[in-house]
Amino acid sequence: MSNMAGTSTEDILTVGDLRKHFKTSQGIVRAVDVVSFSVKHGETFGLVGESGSGKSTTAYVIMGIYAPTDGKIYFEGADLSTGVKKRPKPLKKRIQIVFQDPGSSLNPKRTVKQIVELPLKTHDIVKGDCEEKVKELLDMVELPTDFMYRYPRELGGGEKQMVAIARALATNPSFVVLDEPTSALDVSQQAKIINMLLRFQKEFKLSYLFITHNLSLMRNVASRVAIMYLGKICEIAPAAEFFQKPLHPYTRMLLSSVPVITDEEEILKPKKIVSRGEIPSPVNVPPGCGFHPRCPEGREICRREEPAMAEIEKGHFVRCHLYTIGQSTKDTA
Repeated sequence: MSNMAGTSTEDILTVGDLRKHFKTSQGIVRAVDVVSFSVKHGETFGLVGESGSGKSTTAYVIMGIYAPTDGKIYFEGADLSTGVKKRPKPLKKRIQIVFQDPGSSLNPKRTVKQIVELPLKTHDIVKGDCEEKVKELLDMVELPTDFMYRYPRELGGGEKQMVAIARALATNPSFVVLDEPTSALDVSQQAKIINMLLRFQKEFKLSYLFITHNLSLMRNVASRVAIMYLGKICEIAPAAEFFQKPLHPYTRMLLSSVPVITDEEEILKPKKIVSRGEIPSPVNVPPGCGFHPRCPEGREICRREEPAMAEIEKGHFVRCHLYTIGQSTKDTA
């Protein structure tokens, strides 16, 4: 396993050289291809990328929805790489997920009470009737207790996501995957959900893996940020440094296109880099650096050789030949 995600007592989750490939009629889809990172206790780790970058697939492998093709996943020191069926039941309840679309993640044939009480019964958290605990969880996410008798179709988008959050927190987890939890909501609901999640993080000492395509959101919620492109992580840095000193051309391209409100914010943005083309198919990954067909700073070596991840400054890693040509690289993090 790469040293980039070396296990540490500070880490609640460690992902090392993770791969997830799918066989299709068109060929092998390398959805996740040698991904390594760690999430520290109590932090929000942001995983950012365009659609098709592999960020959600990474989350689903961590959750056990997909089995890994290769690589290692450690959670609180336990090896999760063996598949979800072999995970001990007490361990499963420590890891929960909030999906992007609450409309599809909530069973339309069950009431809110039945949805929220399912994990309570599955993990034997409450003996007998769960009504009081369900009321407590709904109150926690600021929903009226009489919502427990409603069906998802009777709720708004924000209300559905609050039910999904209540369900995720029902097992008293220590780690929650947030898979674009606000992207399907309007702006006012987004702010409410984000503030709620940040409050719960402090109150319950939660660690988050926050998956999004919204870089502006990461500026305010994440302690560290990783950028994914075509199944690989191309840059990892502390959030403040990430926004002040982006290194990878792809990162700079993303940041230069983030909308801002003030002239001061505009000054802080990287020089405008025009986005060229679309993310290639993971079935036909370009040779060398996967970003080179779109990169305005590409060199001949970028077409031939895949760059290694290198630590340029403490805690700031980048996968790019611009920073490693003629240098000894360190594949560590």
